[in-house]
Amino acid sequence: MAAIPRQQAAVITGAASGIGCALAQALAAQGYALALADIDANALEAARAALAGQGATVIAIPTDVSDAAQIEHLCEESFRQLGRVDLLVNNAGILATGRCWELEPEVFERVLRVNLWSVLHALRSFVPRMAAQGAGHIVNVASMAGLAVGPWLAPYTLSKQGVVALSEGLLLELQAAGMPLGVSVVCPGPVATGIAAGLGGTAPQEVDQMNGALRSGIAAGMTPDAVAQMILDGVSAGQFWILPHEQAAQAALVRAQGIAAGKAPAFAL
Repeated sequence: MAAIPRQQAAVITGAASGIGCALAQALAAQGYALALADIDANALEAARAALAGQGATVIAIPTDVSDAAQIEHLCEESFRQLGRVDLLVNNAGILATGRCWELEPEVFERVLRVNLWSVLHALRSFVPRMAAQGAGHIVNVASMAGLAVGPWLAPYTLSKQGVVALSEGLLLELQAAGMPLGVSVVCPGPVATGIAAGLGGTAPQEVDQMNGALRSGIAAGMTPDAVAQMILDGVSAGQFWILPHEQAAQAALVRAQGIAAGKAPAFAL
């Protein structure tokens, strides 16, 4: 008698809204069991209940991804309750803007802890367990800011370029170790999420103008559902680089050409 295939399982951080929530919907439609993580416990429970109401196998684990102990708890509970983790999506992220020399160190620390250190914590917890089960795939959601640099986004850019570099190093090290895990890094441009909703307050004029442009540009961006489908298509195709927006690839190419030519960055209105 043939063995009954075990249900595949995915863990998603930042799953209560935006890209994370859209990924949860898309994966549930593919029959995945899900462990959803987010710092917003109420929104997370609402997302869980909606998916459960559609018949999905889903658990919600409120998690502050900046805390290594909470990431370890997320990992332990995911494996305990779901039995395995075939797909890990490190998606949680926050945004901060301002002049880099005026921002308080705590602003940099918070963004780096949520956007970058959370991925490091997740790798420490999940990689050994996923490798032990013999297969799995890790998706790190970075940004177009992981490939190109603009002004007044230093904390976010630092964090996302770190996620890109970490993802590249991770893939090389997994290959060198012969470990059976795949890796993808996602670098989207504007996506219609709430990541810029908190921008504002007192800021220099040029920063305030950029905040307004970010809010309007993000609101008019690609839908989370469309990005989620591109991510899943990329994972299915075994792609490392997943670039939902063509301008991300163009920006990376322009930057690389400038570096190779020894050309310094130049501000342009």
